[in-house]
Amino acid sequence: MSQISDEDRQALRDGFARYLEAEADEKKLRSAIANDRGYDEAIWQQMAEMGLLGIAIAEDSGGVGGGAIDVALVMEEIGKKLLPVPFLSTCVVAMEMISRFGSEAIQQDLLPKIAAGELVISTGGSGDFVPLSDHDLSLSAKSSAADWTLNGQVSFVSHAGNADYHLLGLQEDGVDSAYLVKASDAVSKDRLITNDPAQRLFKLHLSDARAIKLEVLDADGIGQVRMRAIAALAAEQAGAMRAIFEITMDYLRTRYQFGRPIGSFQAIKHMAAELLVEVESATSAALAAAKALDANSPDAAKFVSLAAFTCKDAFRTVSAQAIQMHGGIAYTQEHIAHLYWRRARAGLPLFGSSDAHREQYLKSREAA
Repeated sequence: MSQISDEDRQALRDGFARYLEAEADEKKLRSAIANDRGYDEAIWQQMAEMGLLGIAIAEDSGGVGGGAIDVALVMEEIGKKLLPVPFLSTCVVAMEMISRFGSEAIQQDLLPKIAAGELVISTGGSGDFVPLSDHDLSLSAKSSAADWTLNGQVSFVSHAGNADYHLLGLQEDGVDSAYLVKASDAVSKDRLITNDPAQRLFKLHLSDARAIKLEVLDADGIGQVRMRAIAALAAEQAGAMRAIFEITMDYLRTRYQFGRPIGSFQAIKHMAAELLVEVESATSAALAAAKALDANSPDAAKFVSLAAFTCKDAFRTVSAQAIQMHGGIAYTQEHIAHLYWRRARAGLPLFGSSDAHREQYLKSREAA
């Protein structure tokens, strides 16, 4: 449950939105994507100063004490600007895993550093809490006294290039385990080429890398981490599709053909109206999922599944139609619509396909 009042929540969101409008334009986005880190460190630090990196961390651990709804509002603004920061991996997935399963010493050490912007944690491996599971990983863990070491290779580790820790999951015989590995202990890493230039995925090669094993993972806790991460991703996609929709509407008002704006053509009006329905439906679904999680609703899983497939499919549709409505210019990499389309495609497999979530939603409806 969030400890943030409605007034403070709105003030945080408005302040963040104003900051991004001033400091996160397309030029800076492309510059951040091109640099070694993959995102603008100044923006990341400013988010920490605004309290956003610790938005869902308990106050006694240096955070703000917010809930899923607060994370969703932050992610929505991140999505609007396609901000390529490691918020989902560090401040949602890793933060939730450490808060639920880390020892008291680990929590006291790492959570305040996450909130202060001093720590970036990548995520990878296999398991329900991993955004993009590597089903062919060759990772093994062994213990010696109180220490654990990891050996092998794991792909699709997000933001591993400049991470301070890697949160790696292993799933054996249906049982999840999770390990924190210091980046300095990972032997080497190779960046993987992806369709989205902002999606920083790496392959890690580990040889006797020292690891901290999180406490016994329970299915309910893992389920909560997964649902909160899915709800956050859905909010990001809802924000991104709203942004590209508004960019497209501005283009339709200012692009003239046959002496009139093309947005006045009847066929274009119908397309725009259909896209607006997609945007509003996705935004409502993402918000409903976050509210259900904060309320500990017994229907939370159903709302999360609904948000997952609604936002994935709608973002893909809206970004694709935006390119069509812009015409040939949007097919070039120089146009911003191209980046929204790539982000939509890159998000489709995260935490499972839209078809898998749709099936889960239908099963939950049948069981009700």
